[in-house]
Amino acid sequence: MATIRTKGPHLLRRLQQQISRFELVYTPHALWPLPPNTVCTQEPLRISILDASFNPPTRAHLGLANSRWSPPIAEEDNARKGLYDAKLLLLSVKNADKTLKPGDATYLQRLDMMALLLNHIRPDNPTGCITSSLEEELNANVAIAIIDEPTFVGKSATLLAHLRDRLTAAQQQEVELSFLVGMDTLERLFSPRYYASEEAMISSLRKFFSPAPEGDNSRIVCARRASLPVSQSSSSSLSNQFNGNQELTLAQEFINSRRILIIDMGDELSTYSSTSVRRAVSSLGTVDHDQNGASAWRKLVTKDVADYIVRERLYEGTL
Repeated sequence: MATIRTKGPHLLRRLQQQISRFELVYTPHALWPLPPNTVCTQEPLRISILDASFNPPTRAHLGLANSRWSPPIAEEDNARKGLYDAKLLLLSVKNADKTLKPGDATYLQRLDMMALLLNHIRPDNPTGCITSSLEEELNANVAIAIIDEPTFVGKSATLLAHLRDRLTAAQQQEVELSFLVGMDTLERLFSPRYYASEEAMISSLRKFFSPAPEGDNSRIVCARRASLPVSQSSSSSLSNQFNGNQELTLAQEFINSRRILIIDMGDELSTYSSTSVRRAVSSLGTVDHDQNGASAWRKLVTKDVADYIVRERLYEGTL
């Protein structure tokens, strides 16, 4: 957290002054996104992106960050299935639907809470990456960044450009970005109102999902809604969640090609939300009422995030 407090204000100003579009606030080591002191013998370099408002980060965010997915049939014999070489917690300072409101956590406070969440993210140890010590195997290889880009298509392009600059010629390899989202976010991805036209949306999404070198080689990994049937591998189950919304039938092309994947985090965890935390804390009037830790909202977040909310007096009387 000390690194974030030192670097965060300056990097936030760079985005707000439009000096840059993307800034890494924290990396676990100098080689990120490569695993530390490793030789990766398989491609692509898989990076999960948890892009959220983190206002505050909940156990649902943590569940997504720790999630794995079932691979396409062609990859089922690959021991790396569902694993990531690196992970990124990404805070968007420009959101297509949300703006910073009075009473919200500041961006710096959100970065603080992201750092607390990072401590609970489990490491993946993909086969094909040879580590030099047990300590490095236990490294979850998670970074924290901020971005000034409202759309996933734009985020993908910005991240890929940064990664190409960051990786040396000797380290260059194919990169596969997996954006971890909830169903509401997936629905917005296929809404034409976020694009210049429906034609522009289709063109942009085909580039986003298409394998390299023609496309960005990105995926969407989506958590199902709690009220819908569990199916981790069936594309028809995911498409059923789009019933009644004609716009989302456009997603079928990418569901069939397994560029959109669904995961199940369990009925309880999938109901946790940042909004529920803010409303619950606000209803107390003051977090002083919660010093005994008995309030139900605490189960929605990790203990260190709950303690931070109390210590910073976040969300008091805001709703």
